[in-house]
Amino acid sequence: MTSDLAKTNLFKAIKVGSVELKHRVVYSPASRLRNTPDHVPTDLMLEYYSQRAKNNGGLIVTESSITAEKFGNFPHFPSFITDSQVNAWKLIIDEIHKQGSFVSVQLANLGRLANPQLVKMTGGTLYGPCDDSYPDEAAEKAAKELGVEMQALTIDDIEEVKKSVLESAKKAIEVSGADFVEIHSGNGCFYCQFLEPETNHREDKYGGSIENRSRLLLETVDLLIDNGIPASKIGIRITPYSAFQGMSGIKSVVHPISSGSYILNELENRAKKGNRLAYISFIEPRADANPFSDPDWETDTKWIDEIWKGVIMRSGVYTADTPHYTQLKKVAEQNY
Repeated sequence: MTSDLAKTNLFKAIKVGSVELKHRVVYSPASRLRNTPDHVPTDLMLEYYSQRAKNNGGLIVTESSITAEKFGNFPHFPSFITDSQVNAWKLIIDEIHKQGSFVSVQLANLGRLANPQLVKMTGGTLYGPCDDSYPDEAAEKAAKELGVEMQALTIDDIEEVKKSVLESAKKAIEVSGADFVEIHSGNGCFYCQFLEPETNHREDKYGGSIENRSRLLLETVDLLIDNGIPASKIGIRITPYSAFQGMSGIKSVVHPISSGSYILNELENRAKKGNRLAYISFIEPRADANPFSDPDWETDTKWIDEIWKGVIMRSGVYTADTPHYTQLKKVAEQNY
């Protein structure tokens, strides 16, 4: 069965941005919390990525790294801010390259998902798109009991977040040597929180319409490109169907196709003007970033291919029927 898989498009070379990958199997981001209390990657992280990159020739996407401590962190979560953090990531990236693979650094912020205890301990503030944007009742109770009730991000805060992503992206590419940076706009993280009306009740230019709720993500993309980071080195992860970490997903009052298609259309318009992103990373509807995903293949997501004409990375229960790989082979053969 696996020999049949080897004959599919999955194991043919492909150009992503300016990088030529030997195959199309990507190691997608998976948070491991193997960092120091100061959010510096450890030797365990180095070993972890070294093993996954060994004799690979493909692309490794790192776990999320925070770009601004002010906007939330989690115990032993990595960051990409200080010299010690950046240098530790450089060791990992160098090792991935040494093993013949390539790397995309996933950049994120937590916003309303930040650990309330850590916020309290560091004397910080729990931020969200709006002040009532708690992911669930337990999170709201914990925050209020600790005296760190959520505050809505101001326009200045939003500008600060965008600039922090730019700074970390530059460090990732120019100092640590990453091949790509990936803006994490899925799984309930910071950018994702702005996309759904259920988590974004703002009444300014970042809330209300689909255009406004998508503005922050698109502005960040433009900021990176306008400040010297080629579009060909930028990826984005989106999870429009996911209900992970308090999102509404398919149950949102605005269907995922509506918001997702607007974002992809805007990115495709930029591509037509010479700024095509390296890739879009998309989590399929049947996967929800947890081990209990249902391998249901009924939902049609061809709309993504119809809008976005660049490289798409898809993830979601593709290996559920190992070693037969029935659906994986089908998808690989249908899409070059």
